Amino acid sequence: MASDLEKKIIRQVEYYFGDVNLPRDNFLNTQIKEDKDGWVPLEVMLKFKRLSGICDDLKVIAEALEKSEEKIVLVNEDKTKIRRNPEKPVPENNESHIKKLQERSAYAKGFPADSQLDDIVTFLEEYGPPESVIRRVDRSHKFKGSCFIVFKDIEGAKKFVELESVKYKDIELIRKMQQDYHDGKKKEIEERKKAQKEKKEAVVKENAQKIEFPNGAIVHFTGITEGQEILREEIKEKLKEASGFDVSYIDFNKGDLEGYVRFAKENNAIDFFKTLTDGLFEIGEIKLKLKTLEGDEEKEYHKKTSEAMVTQRNKSKHFNRKRKGNFGGGNKNSKHHKK
Repeated sequence: MASDLEKKIIRQVEYYFGDVNLPRDNFLNTQIKEDKDGWVPLEVMLKFKRLSGICDDLKVIAEALEKSEEKIVLVNEDKTKIRRNPEKPVPENNESHIKKLQERSAYAKGFPADSQLDDIVTFLEEYGPPESVIRRVDRSHKFKGSCFIVFKDIEGAKKFVELESVKYKDIELIRKMQQDYHDGKKKEIEERKKAQKEKKEAVVKENAQKIEFPNGAIVHFTGITEGQEILREEIKEKLKEASGFDVSYIDFNKGDLEGYVRFAKENNAIDFFKTLTDGLFEIGEIKLKLKTLEGDEEKEYHKKTSEAMVTQRNKSKHFNRKRKGNFGGGNKNSKHHKK
């Protein structure tokens, strides 16, 4: 029967050669390929800090592995090398493999921040035992108090999650299947993005309401056909010349078949329209059909325009702030200065 030390050795080495780690461990796979039969010298295994921290006596490690019930790892005759059991093929590191691992994985939260991995693994032994325990850390590599636990099968993961109570040092653990955890996180992110979007839209609408436009100053024009080309500036100049009024803005791009004109002062559009015959205005060979916007149609256009203006202003402010942050002086962390 394996001692506590031998159990730790077995658990750690079988993790290295197990289905979770081995398919993605480039270093270990390189070592395996150096021998035609896949044997890895035990001296090489001591390069793994967690194993060497548990035991650095090669004889003890070899004898411990021979007591493994799973027989994931085999020991050679002179007890100097180990390899993955050929009767237990290594799965390919692909989407199918990752999905299968996720299906038999659970999420647990509530572990104290100072919890050691060995203590957590030992605690979880009675619930599996687990094939792998991955502590989740933040950007500064501090333990977040939660783990992903890979069980040997789906049933083991579900059993752990569905237990009425699981306490670690009197702390009740929050438990979910890993997929449920990811689905919940995805929903949280979507709801947060939705709330942020709604907040931005509310601010845009609020600021847009503060923008005032003169009434009776908008003309909508059509009459441009496919293949006909006319520029915004050309429309602006001709309308200004014909009406005698200043044009504040042309809502039109090259290739468009229709557009809008906003005159500078109230009722400019209405007064100009009265001078036209059947609302027609010719620019070269193009006959524009003009219509003034009034009532709800005019209000809706003003609303749409003011919101677009606020959105564009916000984008410009964000770009300028970002540009100053990237290129502004006084950045003490800049690497572009010379000593």
